[in-house]
Amino acid sequence: MDERQLTVILEEALRAERDGFEFYRLAGERSEDPGAREVFAHLAMEERRHFDALQKEYRSIQEGTGWDSGVALGERWSPDGASQIFSEGFRRRIGERHLEMSALSIGILLERTAYEFYASSAEKADDGPVRRFLRELADWEDGHYQLLLREDDALRDEYWEENRFAPLN
Repeated sequence: MDERQLTVILEEALRAERDGFEFYRLAGERSEDPGAREVFAHLAMEERRHFDALQKEYRSIQEGTGWDSGVALGERWSPDGASQIFSEGFRRRIGERHLEMSALSIGILLERTAYEFYASSAEKADDGPVRRFLRELADWEDGHYQLLLREDDALRDEYWEENRFAPLN
């Protein structure tokens, strides 16, 4: 992978992480559920750390110093009760929780797309440190994807039934 290809990957990654940060920040600010606010805030923080790490790499490449193997993503956040993001109160009023359910669906799409992008970029990288960094990003995004997917699976039927989206039996 030449420097120009790496620059393009980093520019796309920076846009994706910035968008993810803004999305999760707004979702957290607008959610009425304390559990959702906490999870969205943590996801925003992780997307911001990814952005910062990618920006350091981008600057290193632009300044001609090459890939900086010392750039790290930091500690990965692991929520307590990962299969229960939303509170019991949220579940009782699920029919009214359109914002959170939409944010959950959009978050799933963002994380899956990010995972696929980083995994594909890692496969193209011929430099070991670049490949490892992109693979680590892919793993983080897959963790976010799995977290949100589990919660969506747990809530979808209730939400659909409460809002009469599902066909009646």
